[in-house]
Amino acid sequence: MIEYVARSGPPEAMNCPAFICDACRKQVVGEGIVTWCSTIGRDNGGTHRQSPIFTAHKGTCGRKLEAMLEAAYPPGDGWIDYWDDLADFLKQLANNHTEAFADDHEGEYHKHDVVLPKAAR
Repeated sequence: MIEYVARSGPPEAMNCPAFICDACRKQVVGEGIVTWCSTIGRDNGGTHRQSPIFTAHKGTCGRKLEAMLEAAYPPGDGWIDYWDDLADFLKQLANNHTEAFADDHEGEYHKHDVVLPKAAR
């Protein structure tokens, strides 16, 4: 997830936002993935359900996180797992920081609810 990491030392103590791997709890620097689970809205009165977005290192950590998410968001309950490269996610996030969904007349943005993992409820 994106977390604030406490840092001490010169020039001053501060909290630094960083991507922290949800599998190994170390900082993701460079290549990594974001991953989440979602259901299709037609199965829930037109509202999509999605998990929070998680981050992981590519490879072993990504596979470990996928197994953790499958337990929290079972495919048998209609959940589908998705992932994207961290670099692509950042490009989209930067774009959406300056471009409002309401100003996009070429597509339709669907209602969605965020569903926390079963262990966190």
